[in-house]
Amino acid sequence: MLPRFRWTTAAVDAALADRLTARFALARPVAALLGSRGHGDLLAAERFLDPRLQQLGDPLAFPGVADAARRIWQAVDKHEAMVVFGDFDADGVTATALLTDVIRQLGGQVDPFLPDRLTEGYGVTAAALTRCLREHPARLLITVDCGVNSVAEVAQAQAQGVEVILTDHHEPGTDLPAALALINPRLGATAGAEYLCGAGVAFKLAHALVKLGRLAKNPAAEAYDVRVWLDAVAVATVADVVPLLGENRILVAAGLAMLGKHPRMGLKALAHRAGVQGQLTSHHLAFTFGPRLNAAGRMRTGWPALRLLHATQWDDALQLAVELEGLNAERRGVESRVLAEATAQLRQATPAGAVVAAGTGWHVGTIGIVAARLTEAWNLPAAVIALAADGSGRGSVRGGRGDNVVAALGTCAPLLTGFGGHPRAAGLQLKAGALPEFQRQFPAACAQQRDATDPRPELRVDGWLAPAELDEALWASVQRLEPFGEGHARPRWGMRGLRLATRPSKVGGSGEHMRLECRAGNTTIRGIWFKMGHLTEAVSALGAGALDAVFELHENHYNGQSTLEMQVQDLRPASEA
Repeated sequence: MLPRFRWTTAAVDAALADRLTARFALARPVAALLGSRGHGDLLAAERFLDPRLQQLGDPLAFPGVADAARRIWQAVDKHEAMVVFGDFDADGVTATALLTDVIRQLGGQVDPFLPDRLTEGYGVTAAALTRCLREHPARLLITVDCGVNSVAEVAQAQAQGVEVILTDHHEPGTDLPAALALINPRLGATAGAEYLCGAGVAFKLAHALVKLGRLAKNPAAEAYDVRVWLDAVAVATVADVVPLLGENRILVAAGLAMLGKHPRMGLKALAHRAGVQGQLTSHHLAFTFGPRLNAAGRMRTGWPALRLLHATQWDDALQLAVELEGLNAERRGVESRVLAEATAQLRQATPAGAVVAAGTGWHVGTIGIVAARLTEAWNLPAAVIALAADGSGRGSVRGGRGDNVVAALGTCAPLLTGFGGHPRAAGLQLKAGALPEFQRQFPAACAQQRDATDPRPELRVDGWLAPAELDEALWASVQRLEPFGEGHARPRWGMRGLRLATRPSKVGGSGEHMRLECRAGNTTIRGIWFKMGHLTEAVSALGAGALDAVFELHENHYNGQSTLEMQVQDLRPASEA
């Protein structure tokens, strides 16, 4: 069905757009976008366009950080054993590597620990905690990117004489663990730090440790520069799909600058293996670095990713980068198989509200990505569940713009032994035998979140362009809005009255993408519509009729030449405007 989305257009304040255009020398469509996204105040707009580390808030003012930092310094001074309990995804591994390294550089005795995805599951589970304390007898346990809902497990650690500091960024439940310190932006944060990911929270604590050490004239703290971790924090922030606003924007901008000039050895090796060239952007963080760091924990264990982030020798880093490259290729292969099986299931149904696919033998490390692919293809929330022999299962859920899959899972709580996450990405544990009822209840709950008269998700158009405005000045202004990501998407432009110059064609290894060439007046515009190869015939059927398009603008490099092209988000016949 075309269009796939319900289009809305951002409101534009013409006078404000004029002021921003004059003040910052922006192309007017980009200045209008800046105002419509809430950056109309001139000082706020300047800070947004030029994010600086000096704009970060005082780490000691962040709730819980000062208490945690003082306790860690006490452990350093008393030579107490510590352990950093992390997670196996890119965010959790980065947070673990960062905090472990900083504490060691400051003279502390600390070991990292990562749970096993397949046997112990996510977070501070009883099984993972038992193994952690058996392998790393410690007086102080510090979690990163997990633990806010591990009430019983924190009590278990304390019963064994272990003090616990929790750092996390996930949604807390009604009851909170009785930890020595609990650091979570969802429980209170300094202005601008509300959206920090796990590695961002760990960086905040590390910053506080160094600051306290310098105030105490500690030589190790005075010699250490915590900014060396900014490139890895940038990768984690984008990979974990947290809003790139406030301090996240500052951290990612600074991290990109570091990646371009003085990257840490492991990330330099990853870029080398991936063949990355030219200026690094948030796109590389999301689609080059993030997937490779994630692949280790998805397929095996997160340890190769952690060792890569700690690597200081090129040969070691390159060997680990090769290993992660192989794991990422393996992940893609397994993902393709699971996606094919899930898609075959769904073709036999008539999805409404959401799609639910389940199967035995599906690798739990790939079901989150498969759920995201299904959301793209069906334009609906998707739940993908790896079933055990007894009919229970572990699942991942993804949603689109405007969906809240955590709220939808809440209506299915009697069918689950646990669930949690973010509005557009969550995990669940399904009770044995509950799949048929979940397949009924979850789509119904998702359907209730959408407009009954037009259930298509909203696609916000930042501005409508004339063909003459597609020029280098517009592109240069768009680049000034980097970094892009969740909460600050790449601009989505609309253009009216396009006509197909040639018949659309399928491209990609399996024809999964669509290549278009359109004409607007005397201007020819090339475009690509990713993952929409199956709609090629539907678009071709529109023939010579005029089309409206919503697209992102990208620069395509080929044979030493650069051209601007559309990355199509949706199409509609102009008559349906």
